[in-house]
Amino acid sequence: MSHRTHRPVPKRRRARHRLVQGLGQAAFYAASATLAGGLVRELLHLIHTSVSSC
Repeated sequence: MSHRTHRPVPKRRRARHRLVQGLGQAAFYAASATLAGGLVRELLHLIHTSVSSC
């Protein structure tokens, strides 16, 4: 029962959690950047087509 009350916090789990969080943030930023780039490219294409048509 003594070991159950005293539970040492594992450092590996914390490090892994931090690494996972960092990877998740990086993936989210990359996805948002690619989405923004695609939207900007589409907008530029639309503007270019409208300007050339006029």
